[in-house]
Amino acid sequence: MSYTVLARKYRPQTFDDVTGQEHVVRTLENAIKLGRVAHAYLFCGPRGVGKTTAARLLARALNCEKGPTAKPCGTCRACTEIRDGSSVDVAEIDGASNNGVENVREIRENAKYLPQRDRHKIYIIDEVHMLSGAAFNALLKTLEEPPGHVKFIFATTEPQKLPDTILSRCQRHNFRRISAAAMLKRLKDICAEEKVALSDSALSMVVRQSEGGMRDAVSLVDQVLSACGEKPTDEAVAEALGTIDRTLVQAFAEALVRRDAKTLLSRTEEVWNRGLDLRRVAEELSFQLRHLFVAKATGAAPTELGETDRDAVLALSREADAAQLARMFDVVHQAGWDIGRAPQPRLAFEMTLLKAVELAPAASIPDLITKVERLMGGGQAEAPRPNVGASGGRSPPSTFRA
Repeated sequence: MSYTVLARKYRPQTFDDVTGQEHVVRTLENAIKLGRVAHAYLFCGPRGVGKTTAARLLARALNCEKGPTAKPCGTCRACTEIRDGSSVDVAEIDGASNNGVENVREIRENAKYLPQRDRHKIYIIDEVHMLSGAAFNALLKTLEEPPGHVKFIFATTEPQKLPDTILSRCQRHNFRRISAAAMLKRLKDICAEEKVALSDSALSMVVRQSEGGMRDAVSLVDQVLSACGEKPTDEAVAEALGTIDRTLVQAFAEALVRRDAKTLLSRTEEVWNRGLDLRRVAEELSFQLRHLFVAKATGAAPTELGETDRDAVLALSREADAAQLARMFDVVHQAGWDIGRAPQPRLAFEMTLLKAVELAPAASIPDLITKVERLMGGGQAEAPRPNVGASGGRSPPSTFRA
């Protein structure tokens, strides 16, 4: 029996299963309930966030034998054929390989005829921005005044490439990147269904690698399970994904906060001997410093981290000063690109860490001002505090004499 990848196996089968796109789902469900379904939809957003899935679910909702309904049964002939991609009245078209005028002319001619069996004839065109200019022009009239039985659903990752004449004829919905918290919850559910054990730290690595795409995240979980088995360690997951172990990144962050140059150099030697990409290490360290700054500013670690990582970040943030974290982040983040291009990446990486240790202020600016004023107060003359006049401006400081 052939294996079904997790991204297909756990593809949402109802609107309720769609992760992170509640604003789009709510609008589509209300349109179906109120009988206000548009003749043309445009679904825009990054890859792997549910555009084509939502198009299929809308087609099922419109053609279900018990519909139109926002809750299609999923068992009738129309629902099962649309799910399997074999429906005679729902055509899924790849815009990249069917981008000519002749392809659009064929759609236009077929749209005139009534559906063979279902309620609507639906055309789903994926990556619609790949159509040629002439193809878009050939589609305009049909798109503006299609027959009552025809619906168009377009999906694209680059809506800026569509002509305004097409955009103005469609109801547009913007799909957003899925939040880390929602993605983490969904991945935990999938792991529970598959009876596999992935730690929160490992799933956090997957979430960060997927960059907001649910399909990418599920595919990465599939890759991890293939490479490491059903109970992989965090180190094995990091190796399978090509990411940097969180424990190592946390060790670098702790050494930076504690100004431990010796540990930084020894850890750098360890990373270098393991053959890890120092630019990737710098990028991961930048993320970790960002997490520390968020925890320092808000009193809570970012939600996209696993429980163990959140505890470690929160504990370390209490040791650090906000100004120190900000300065260290600037130094490490700005050096990431230079490290990748340097003829000696190790030297560039080591000097970046040492500069972050030596240049990071040990206290915030208000604390430094207080210390200066205290020192000046111990001399023969006390530095006066600047006066604020009625206009809100500061009066010039007095002249001191020995």
